[in-house]
Amino acid sequence: MISVSSDGPYEEFSLEDRPPTSERRSSSSRPAGNGNGNGNGREIACPSCGAINPGNNRHCQECGARLRQGPLPTAPRPAVQATAGVRAALAISGLLLGVILIALFFNIFNGEDPVADASTTTTATTAPSIVQAEPVEILEQICDPPGIGGLICANLTSGTTDEYQVSWEETSAEGVTIQLSFLVPIAITEIHWTNIEDPTRFRQNYRAHSLTLVADDSLAEVPVELEDRQGTQIIRYTALNTSTLTIHIVDAFEAEVVDDNRFDEIAIDEIVVIGRPVTPTATTVPTGSTTTTIP
Repeated sequence: MISVSSDGPYEEFSLEDRPPTSERRSSSSRPAGNGNGNGNGREIACPSCGAINPGNNRHCQECGARLRQGPLPTAPRPAVQATAGVRAALAISGLLLGVILIALFFNIFNGEDPVADASTTTTATTAPSIVQAEPVEILEQICDPPGIGGLICANLTSGTTDEYQVSWEETSAEGVTIQLSFLVPIAITEIHWTNIEDPTRFRQNYRAHSLTLVADDSLAEVPVELEDRQGTQIIRYTALNTSTLTIHIVDAFEAEVVDDNRFDEIAIDEIVVIGRPVTPTATTVPTGSTTTTIP
């Protein structure tokens, strides 16, 4: 019920109490339905207020409450979405598969055998054994001047205490040249130069001081300075592939007077070349039906 008051410019709004439940049931024994209730025409009591509603109502026509709770519709399962990385991997895999298939078809149409092609281009590589550096055998020695009496050039590589001597006072302007030839091409690592061991005779003779070294594969002479002492000195020198070594004595330490004696000869006891043979190698390169050997 709504009552309206005429006092003042406003309307007063109020609700009266609801009638008892028994009166509501009696006054609406067969209320008109609102449709789509799926009640098959049978009346149904409201679970909220108890009012009787037609069986085809979905909501109570008294309080508006839902008359029955049917199963809620199930939301469709979302479709699986691939990430950007997965899509990129799939794209690359597809591209590679396409390239492989194209290459396979190309080989089939051209009549080529991939296995046979692979066999013609396969080569076996054998690692060369490394030979340790050691004294190299000398094939020939040539000295200019050749030597005095029995103190000849061959004494330089004899392995004995025999010496090579020439008059330095006569040859100092041109120096002394020593050429050593080897049996096979060698790689030189160092040279052992030995002066006479006797200290008195060592001082009485001239002693080699300044040298130059040159090998077949050298572009220029290499200068070397020796020490003024008896015995063996090691000269560091490198040649990669040579058949000869030329040593030129440019300058010498002065002879000294010892026990009232002084000699005008330059004296050298031994020259030993340290190195290893250069072994020629060949590489076999198959090219189709022919084989090419590259030294």
